[in-house]
Amino acid sequence: MKTQLVNPSAPEPAATAQTSPIAQLSKSRVGVLENGKQHAELILTSIAELLGAAHGVELVTVVHKSVAAAADPAVIDELVEKADWVLVGSAD
Repeated sequence: MKTQLVNPSAPEPAATAQTSPIAQLSKSRVGVLENGKQHAELILTSIAELLGAAHGVELVTVVHKSVAAAADPAVIDELVEKADWVLVGSAD
């Protein structure tokens, strides 16, 4: 399965990454990509913790990016390496 990452505000072309579908939510590893919005990290990590309590989801990493720019490729690489799936972004 191929996943396409698109940032409509960024001038660079969309990035793509080869991924596999998540077989099940239970006991999966989630990463958080926090986008700099107020309370984004709190909201996203709280969701991950609720999923942990209900489904055994493990929060494995929290990484940060600027609200005004695309995530650095090293940040994406870290998420791909550590997590099965990612919670990303938040509104004010």
